[in-house]
Amino acid sequence: MSNREQWLRNAMADVMQIESAQISVEQSFAEQGVDSLMGLRLTRALQDDLGVEIELEWLFDYPNIRELAGYLDSQFGERAEESAATTA
Repeated sequence: MSNREQWLRNAMADVMQIESAQISVEQSFAEQGVDSLMGLRLTRALQDDLGVEIELEWLFDYPNIRELAGYLDSQFGERAEESAATTA
């Protein structure tokens, strides 16, 4: 699991108020119970961490942690890796 995947897993667990071990990196956000409010909270956490605007639609375009992490790393490169490493 990459640093970004672990960071997303932890952020999602915080938003959902559950243990991170209960979060799958491959199961879709919707299947794991992420609703629109939780999605907004998750995107806010990402924005705060990366310092860039994150679109809520990305949770639909990249519907699980593994896909979203790959997208973030491809778009923000080292910035995404560094922020994930410091918060993981």
